[in-house]
Amino acid sequence: MKRVLFTGAVSALLLAGAPVGEVVSFGNFIHNVGSLEKSAALYHDALGLELQGQAPIAQRAFALNAPVARLYGTPGAPMRGFTVRLPDAPGGLEFNEFKDAVEQKTVALRVQDPGATVVVLKVKSLATALAKVREAGAPVITAGGSPVGNAVAVKDPDGFYVELLQPENAADSNAPGNVFGASMIITVNDLDQTVHLYGDLIGMRLRVDPAFAKDKLLSKVLGIGGARYRHAIGNVPGTNFQVDFVEFKGIDRKLGHMQSFDRGSANLRMRVTDADSFVKNLKEAGVKVASVGGEPITLNNNNVKTCILGDPNNFFFQLMAAPPPRQP
Repeated sequence: MKRVLFTGAVSALLLAGAPVGEVVSFGNFIHNVGSLEKSAALYHDALGLELQGQAPIAQRAFALNAPVARLYGTPGAPMRGFTVRLPDAPGGLEFNEFKDAVEQKTVALRVQDPGATVVVLKVKSLATALAKVREAGAPVITAGGSPVGNAVAVKDPDGFYVELLQPENAADSNAPGNVFGASMIITVNDLDQTVHLYGDLIGMRLRVDPAFAKDKLLSKVLGIGGARYRHAIGNVPGTNFQVDFVEFKGIDRKLGHMQSFDRGSANLRMRVTDADSFVKNLKEAGVKVASVGGEPITLNNNNVKTCILGDPNNFFFQLMAAPPPRQP
């Protein structure tokens, strides 16, 4: 199989026009999980993604962080986390574990359910990567339990999906590890609403399929049958990090309700020039803010403003102010 990698209610949203703010980079793709140790065993130990920071995972203690609690809506709940770097991307995969967060629940999404995500990792050796993740206990969701051509998909300990893809040019990579690139897939409820939000308002340049079509090979990789797909694909502005928004049709789906701190929820952080004005303009366009108070939160560690917002797909995104340019 040859895989090609492309290099609120809608009535409340504004009509198409210029973006309402400026995105300048990809931050991190953030997972809320039940156990940092289990996540690290897959993403760091098995897949070899570089761990950021010096402290081992077991030594990363829970701590109260009032601004982060306001950001996620978890007052009084301590948390801890870690990040692994994504090769050939300005950001990484970030994992948060909250303790005793009021009303936190575990959400399990099927890959076709709105809000589900797939991290696509390009690898130099699919056989090596698959052997490692199997050893770590990650179940394969691909039909037949084995790769379809040059791709296979697995499920991580918290129900997030990971596709391992060995492109034809994998041997050309000089990356030190097996993983040498990444992108992501977000399952959406309504592609037209999604394109309006992420394209018209946020400013991603998206290539949109005009109609639904079958993709038997993709269906096998994702372990589903009978589906038709419609994609909107583009990069986070200022980067080569690709996001594939996909709507499924002809298969059972369920649009549930997720909170920004639930186990199994995720958010895409983007760096922006002005978080205050961007959030204000999106609110006026009908986009819902998930962070406490409905305004950007100032973080303690770097005095940077950030805010989590919800989209129509049971998914969240985060707008974080980019650091000012360094003075010469």
